[in-house]
Amino acid sequence: MRSYAIAAVVTGLPPALEVYEDTSEVLGVAWALGALTVFAAMFSVTHGRKGAETGRVAALRDEGLAAGEYTLTDYKVFLPEDRPKSSPEREESPLLLRTTNLGLQHWHEDTLRWSHSWATVHLTVEDELLLIHQEGQLIGRFWVFVPFSTTDEILLAADRLKRHRPRR
Repeated sequence: MRSYAIAAVVTGLPPALEVYEDTSEVLGVAWALGALTVFAAMFSVTHGRKGAETGRVAALRDEGLAAGEYTLTDYKVFLPEDRPKSSPEREESPLLLRTTNLGLQHWHEDTLRWSHSWATVHLTVEDELLLIHQEGQLIGRFWVFVPFSTTDEILLAADRLKRHRPRR
């Protein structure tokens, strides 16, 4: 963010100076093109790096799938105390809950925290929080961001996948 502020000052200063000083039009066009080039380069480097990191993490998560397992949906989740107050679609979360045809996975960035089959997990919703139990123990408590839906979508999917487990 700081680099964008510096770029704004660098790009905005020459036109402001031209108001007070009589300079040739060629210099003004050169400043404008140069400023645009600098801003575009900064933007592409910043967001290009972020895109490459996103691709790397997605590839690592896909490597964590077992043979014959495939991803159904990835959900952005937050710990209850980290729940965003507004605009959850804009908030970044390092946590991810992945539903697959064989089970449920919890990821923290590129690290798999746990993975359990649908037969061993039980999901419930309490006060907008998704509770995940395994063998009677609470193993996860998350606020799930589900755009255009509710956490009931996850409960319905889990129930259906438990009843129709793929044969091995």
